[in-house]
Amino acid sequence: MSGSTIPNEAISRVRELQENIDQLQANIAAIEQQVNLIYRAMNSLNDAIKTQNELKTKKPGDEILIPIGGSNLILCMIKDPHKTYISLGSGITLHTELIDSEERNKSQIENLENSMKQLQEQHSQLSQKLNSERQELLKIAQKYQFF
Repeated sequence: MSGSTIPNEAISRVRELQENIDQLQANIAAIEQQVNLIYRAMNSLNDAIKTQNELKTKKPGDEILIPIGGSNLILCMIKDPHKTYISLGSGITLHTELIDSEERNKSQIENLENSMKQLQEQHSQLSQKLNSERQELLKIAQKYQFF
């Protein structure tokens, strides 16, 4: 069929659906990026907890491999296995007990897991809306045979 036989309402709706689909896809991509960042943060915290658990079995003067990122480790001699430093950001660190830093890491993981659940719910809702918009667009395309 030629474009002139398609009602203006259908053309307008197709444009609106396409804009909605584009926006939904952008929102879904943003959520997926946030999910990836959360996974990385959780992996980092889990690595810290593993190291903290290893420190519990050490005494002053023992050696330990410490992850420094990128699957790289350094061998360190432990001065005090019960003392840690927590980065507060902007180059500021806080001297704390091992148990306190471990609890902090576990709490951060819980918060990240809650954020992940919320993002997964949003992703699911947006995906359902996207599928609905695509189905409507497909029906219009089939009705007016513009493929």
